[in-house]
Amino acid sequence: MTQFNLLTLDEILDALPNGDTAVKVRKAYEFARQVHNGRCRESGELFIDHDLAVAHIMLQLDVNDPATIMACLLHDTVNNNNGQNFDAYREEFGIEVTNLIIGINKLYAYAEETQLSKEKEKEKKKAANGRRPKKSRQKQALENVRRAILSITEDDIRIILIRMADCLQDLRKAANLPSEKQLEIAREAMNIYAPLANRLGIWQLKWEIEDLAFRYLEPDKYKEIANQLDVRRAERTIYLEEAKEKLRDKLKEIGLKVTVTGRPKHIYSIYRKMERKQVGIEDIYDVLALRIIIEPNDDAAYAQLSEREKEQEDRLVCFQALSTIWSLWNPIPEEYDDYIGAPKPNGYQSLHTAVSDPETGHTLEVQIRTLRMHQEAEKGVAAHWAYKEEGAQVAASVQRRIQGLRDVLAVLQDSDSELADADFLETEIQAERLIVFTPKGDVVELPVGATPIDFAYQIHTEVGHRCRGARVNGKMVSLDYKLRSGDRVDILTSNRGGPSRDWMNASLGYTGSARTRSKIRQWFRNQERAQNIQQGREVVERELKRLGLADTFTVKDIAQALKFDDEDTFLAKAGFGDIQSNQISGALALMEGNLHEDDELLPLIQRRPKRAKGLTVQGVSGVHTKIAGCCQPIPPEKIVGYITRGHGITIHRRNCPQIKSIPDRERLINVSWGEETEKYPIPVAIKAYRRPHLIEDIVNILRGRHIEVTRTETVTSGTVTTIFLEATVTDIEQLNWLLQKLEKLPNVFEVRRQRWS
Repeated sequence: MTQFNLLTLDEILDALPNGDTAVKVRKAYEFARQVHNGRCRESGELFIDHDLAVAHIMLQLDVNDPATIMACLLHDTVNNNNGQNFDAYREEFGIEVTNLIIGINKLYAYAEETQLSKEKEKEKKKAANGRRPKKSRQKQALENVRRAILSITEDDIRIILIRMADCLQDLRKAANLPSEKQLEIAREAMNIYAPLANRLGIWQLKWEIEDLAFRYLEPDKYKEIANQLDVRRAERTIYLEEAKEKLRDKLKEIGLKVTVTGRPKHIYSIYRKMERKQVGIEDIYDVLALRIIIEPNDDAAYAQLSEREKEQEDRLVCFQALSTIWSLWNPIPEEYDDYIGAPKPNGYQSLHTAVSDPETGHTLEVQIRTLRMHQEAEKGVAAHWAYKEEGAQVAASVQRRIQGLRDVLAVLQDSDSELADADFLETEIQAERLIVFTPKGDVVELPVGATPIDFAYQIHTEVGHRCRGARVNGKMVSLDYKLRSGDRVDILTSNRGGPSRDWMNASLGYTGSARTRSKIRQWFRNQERAQNIQQGREVVERELKRLGLADTFTVKDIAQALKFDDEDTFLAKAGFGDIQSNQISGALALMEGNLHEDDELLPLIQRRPKRAKGLTVQGVSGVHTKIAGCCQPIPPEKIVGYITRGHGITIHRRNCPQIKSIPDRERLINVSWGEETEKYPIPVAIKAYRRPHLIEDIVNILRGRHIEVTRTETVTSGTVTTIFLEATVTDIEQLNWLLQKLEKLPNVFEVRRQRWS
């Protein structure tokens, strides 16, 4: 989709039915052309050309009904028409077209509000002595998400499709905009429209939006990967052509009707994989990639099959192709995914396999799908936009996607949930999704990182409140177990009690979803205020005791540091979970002057400058560096920098042949890999009733977070064992996490920071 040529009006009309349809669309075009009157957008693009481009994108998604195309051509005319006389639009173009235009402009209204707030920002800052405006950028983004989801779940899905296409065209033309405007468009695209396109399964839009937004948000990383892809491009192209021909011939031999293409390389996807796997581009298998699309040998016979029979036929031919691929090249076992047996939550189906060619040494990723799967993968819900029409049969995959977005909307509408906003975008919109199953085999969609508690609340709020344990694939697991796609989950409940306050603390890992935490907070809000105040006092006092500060600070000190005039209001919030351990730690940082000079907590809560990451160039700061393509050094290899003429410093291995052959040695400079995060030793005392495997359980917790222990001592008195250890942690959050996890171990009744002789 990245290669884009603007269609003319006549070419768009050729893609539509003839007769009255063409007349109506031409009428909308002429109206828009007259209203725009040759005006250009900020990017320099003519308004009318922009509108034609948006219509073209909708045609590529096969959303080609006349009302949609007319709305694409008219959506910009409202503002340029100096008014919003929608009665005139209804009279000229009909109710359906007008409702689409109104819906699109509701989304634009948010952008206008944002712009107005920016214009007033300086005045607000002066009036507030430099304080930030109340409505942060994140709050604005959340409001945009809310409006976008409303357009999907309550109005007409075409509204969000047109807005996505509009955003994509803005990105295509953003090169001519000021950098601030480029970033504004790219942030909105990456944080809102790309994730929504992913949730709706519209890959055509998702990939191009991500790549173009990434280009402006991280230009250096974008260029680095693009340049690395350019290296040896000709050689890779020749190899791919040979591989395509070889594979095509082999598949024809077994009677499959196929199209084999080179799969587009998406720079943002490659970047995400490099970051997730912590590897270089040479270890990303889909840099060289093929896609196989299998068509029915007999279209008429295939059309007569039931949906279930089509699914069975599709699966059979895909696995026939997979077997053929593995007979040609060696499969890489850990790089195989079956998204046919377990589709992605947005409906995506395909087989993915990575193979190595023993003759050339190349690695290659191959995607295998049928034509029906391919159309669903590229267009997703866009292919089912008519789900709102009366009597239309809604596909189960579409129902799941729309319901998932309604659930997201429910979190946003929890106006009392202050903490839900902080992690909402990442955990509910931007997060990858996984599919798990109930004991009866029903499908449940959750964000990656979800736990059995998230699953329980997804089934029903009351099931979540009464959750006490879980079996995954028939085995008991802890409630902070991270679910994986394909897991079968069975929740154990009790008739009494409610959720734990620890479940609201994201850092403890009991929940991975902001939606879940919102429901838990609501449960605690419904409890008696007096009970919440008492519970809050216990929470704060326990936190101070854990940190060894019960004799240094009082509950009132913490409340005042967090700007609460009323102590009971502070305790009530702590009681139902709106104030958590990280905020108490923040209060301690404000009162660090009350701590003794030798207190181990001081370096954890003091505002220290961030340590350098990446490369450290001796004697130089702010200089551009890049990794040499000839030797491509990686940590911890010894490295040296070469000062280029006008292109910064190139980093080579010290034993790189090119470095050894350089005559002007004075242009070499010492460099080193960035320093690791500093760690601090903290003494901890653990009191527990004696039991087998206690030490082993403690070691497992420490090992899970790579926390080192520099000193240990064990004292036993009767049935009580006290274990002293000196743990090295990076910050106060990690210390809080450790103390709370240790306290949850069976038989442990006290954990606190405590020195010993």
